Amino acid sequence: MLRIHFSQEDLGRIRLVGTWGPLAETFFSLMTVQHHSAPALFGGWSQRVRRESAVLSHPASALFRDSVLDLFTVTGPTASLEEGLEALLHARPDHLQDEIIGASESHAHYSGKKTLWGGSAWGDPAHDRADRQELVDFLGAFHHHAVAPYWPLIRSRLHAEQTSHARVLAEGGGEAMLAGLPPGFRWRSPVLEIGRGPVTGDVKLQGRGLTLVPSAFCQTRPITYSSATDDQAPILLFIPLIRTASDAAGMLGTSASGSLKALENLLGRTRARTLDSVGQGPCTTSQLASRICASLATASEQATILRQAGLITTTRHGSAVHHTLTRLGTNLLNGTPEDSP
Repeated sequence: MLRIHFSQEDLGRIRLVGTWGPLAETFFSLMTVQHHSAPALFGGWSQRVRRESAVLSHPASALFRDSVLDLFTVTGPTASLEEGLEALLHARPDHLQDEIIGASESHAHYSGKKTLWGGSAWGDPAHDRADRQELVDFLGAFHHHAVAPYWPLIRSRLHAEQTSHARVLAEGGGEAMLAGLPPGFRWRSPVLEIGRGPVTGDVKLQGRGLTLVPSAFCQTRPITYSSATDDQAPILLFIPLIRTASDAAGMLGTSASGSLKALENLLGRTRARTLDSVGQGPCTTSQLASRICASLATASEQATILRQAGLITTTRHGSAVHHTLTRLGTNLLNGTPEDSP
């Protein structure tokens, strides 16, 4: 069990982020697919990934056999896979080296092995440009098989999760939001407990605050991440999004790209893309127009049609309007027409 200790200052410095980006999900998916005790609900996805991808034989995969390697604070949150890989490619060598050494020492402690690198065949990507490019290529190839087909649905659900927690935070404050976290998290003021069993660690925020990020593939032992270059940056904690068989079926059961194609056949390409764009998170009409690369008039027209169909709701905030998916819209976008329990 991991315990996180809050002060009143920390409760006021809770931040919610919709996603750390597709590269972060790729890191977690590599951990999950190699983890011997990963939940059974990932079984079908794991079998497909292992069948379709040979990249797990690459020595770099050994880096991700545990949850301790922190490339999350190395890259920071990124909007696209390309942006994340570029950030990793140009990360400070000393920052990357510190994370690799720390992960290697932790791995040796738990496994009895001296290295994470699968032998001496691979060099040190913290210093070797060619090895770092090889790591980037490996991550890109694995993402293509493990995350990319499901990313549209996952992204929609991630932002919906953030919106739900943010509403509780705004209305009830930090303690109410922490008390409403999913099973596995227990708020016993002023301590957040994660997991069960004996205490494995105590994290005292000491005014740094906490950044909470939902993640589809985060399933390994609870752990927090902190920046090696900024000792005042908030501590980073990921919240597992896939918690039931229904969650797994909705996000990993079928290819999301195929679901979106079927939705395009039903609604038309522009309308389907508009619905998918609103699913990325609440947005104004101008933001929606930017997401679908259309004029303001077209975005407004498509939003009106989707609202009349009960797929989105529109609320006014001052001079702007904000569009949000309804439950029906979410279920249609996720390919789960019936409400989950």
